[in-house]
Amino acid sequence: MENKSPTTYQEQIEILRKRGCEIINESSAIAFLKRVNYYRFTGYLVAYKQPDGMYNDDLTFERVASICVFDHEIRALILKAVGGIEILVKSIIAYHHGHEYGALGYINADNFNEKHDHERFIEKFNGVIQNNINSLFVRHHIKQYGGKFPIWTATELFTMSMTSIFYADLKTTDKKVIATEFNTDYPHLESWLHSASVLRNICAHHNRLYNIRFHQNPKLPRTYINHIGVGVYSLFKQLCVLKLLHSNLRDEWNNAFILPLSALIEKYTNDINVETMGFPNTWEIILRW
Repeated sequence: MENKSPTTYQEQIEILRKRGCEIINESSAIAFLKRVNYYRFTGYLVAYKQPDGMYNDDLTFERVASICVFDHEIRALILKAVGGIEILVKSIIAYHHGHEYGALGYINADNFNEKHDHERFIEKFNGVIQNNINSLFVRHHIKQYGGKFPIWTATELFTMSMTSIFYADLKTTDKKVIATEFNTDYPHLESWLHSASVLRNICAHHNRLYNIRFHQNPKLPRTYINHIGVGVYSLFKQLCVLKLLHSNLRDEWNNAFILPLSALIEKYTNDINVETMGFPNTWEIILRW
């Protein structure tokens, strides 16, 4: 099958109109398509598409554009929340691992569990060093210490994905100690960090969050499962994980995340449908500490 030919902005407008999407202000619609890309925009239209390829009768371009902007703003809010957790997790892992195995203990494969691929880990770590080769602290450690990074500086270079994998590859005894810092057990924390890593990457790469089905299904305490009941692969479940990771940062979570999230949902309440993201009616009660 041959690839489709590129279309002009005007042709894109006409395609949308033919499929039943009402466009109130054509010049504004074209300006918006220039900003977000037609392909990205149509991803938000999928939920409104009928079997015959037409869109719902009441669908307007302006509503979908509003959903796009909401999605952009909630990604930024979530990315900030994950960033705070990323720093906290790295700090706790570095402190424990450094005191247990020494500054360079992470270089020794014996300090990990049997599923740990140490060669792959070192390869990734060398890769992030190269990616940050112009950072002052990286240059300093290369010049002064022959490229040897103690664990508390090494973790500063870890991506969220590397941090998640590093924790998963620790010995069970180490995972248990670190998990207590988050008021949970190690299988739950391992699941939460993986979930936070995936969520962080979606947000950082500006991928759509609104009305998507997540592939990962993080573990939650039974009380949450009974409370939520629906939306197993939803954004809301991922946000429950972020809440639990903030168990020692409750005021920060309530004030820096829940309050702006509530305001954001209120701002776009006429255009979005929070149920498509798995939010129950009591979402704010569930997410607030």
